Amino acid sequence: MSYFSTSVSEVIEGGVNLRGYSLAEIMKKATYTQGAFLSLTGRLPDEAETRLVDGVLTSLLDHGYVASTITAARYIASGNPQFIPAVAGGILAAGSNTLSPEHSFHLLDHTDELRGDGTFEEGAERVVEEYVSQKKRLPGFGHPTHKTSDFRADVLFDLAEELGLDGSSIKQIQAINRAFIAKTGKTNIPINIDGALAAIGRDLGWSANQTVAFAVLSVLPGLMAHVIEEIETGRPLRYIQDGDYVGEPLAKKL
Repeated sequence: MSYFSTSVSEVIEGGVNLRGYSLAEIMKKATYTQGAFLSLTGRLPDEAETRLVDGVLTSLLDHGYVASTITAARYIASGNPQFIPAVAGGILAAGSNTLSPEHSFHLLDHTDELRGDGTFEEGAERVVEEYVSQKKRLPGFGHPTHKTSDFRADVLFDLAEELGLDGSSIKQIQAINRAFIAKTGKTNIPINIDGALAAIGRDLGWSANQTVAFAVLSVLPGLMAHVIEEIETGRPLRYIQDGDYVGEPLAKKL
């Protein structure tokens, strides 16, 4: 048995077999969205899915210094002005607090378990009660700038509805939003882009990791643009200048 096996691709003389399709034919006839969808999921999207994933792939193109990924990448580029390390470092700043829809995806998985045969509203009330009572942050909700609504989530939800792709996960996360407002009275913690991507990914049949992969594909152009700008026009060796020392005063003797 071979040490590695894969169902993604094989390289043959004069070509590449990508998920059963000729890469040369994909290059000639498919869009980048269709090719990426095929690579990550193993199938080609239909017309409606292609349009929705176009929206997904442009939803995170840039969000400036609000995104820790951008700040991290620019700091790396200022100290080590090389493109690849800075981009890689920016991606490593993604996780439970930013960019990654994985945790929102698992929230929806958990809500499904709590809902059982009940309604979306019942599932939402149960998961909100659990998170609020345990004083846990709801993944996929809230944003430091977009307090009333995250326009990116709104656009994607509207597009999914227009295309007939607003499935149970979108309906569930919207029900969670309503239940959270009813429980807490807080209207300034909307569904954010991570939550929207998780719901859309689930409705498209993606896994959590596939959903994260599409989010990373979306953020890369903006991240790379910031790295290029930092290397070509930025200040070398940036450092934090407004930090406060909160430790003991300089008074101890050895």
